[in-house]
Amino acid sequence: MPEDAEARQQAALANQKIDSHEDRCSERWREARDEMKLLHARVSETKEAMDRGHKRLTGWIIAGQGGAIVLLLGALIMRVL
Repeated sequence: MPEDAEARQQAALANQKIDSHEDRCSERWREARDEMKLLHARVSETKEAMDRGHKRLTGWIIAGQGGAIVLLLGALIMRVL
């Protein structure tokens, strides 16, 4: 019978270690998930800022091209007249 008690004690200790390990892994996973959420939010903010800048730049380029076309048309009309 002493072997049975010792085996139970060893099994209880092993279960305790497993529970402790699972708790640590669970906490690490929670921390990693929180960090991923923060990183995702930062990447999304950066992407949105880049999209806004790109749209603004595209608008300026299109407006500039339109202005250049108007100037060229004006110059051509002045030559014809």
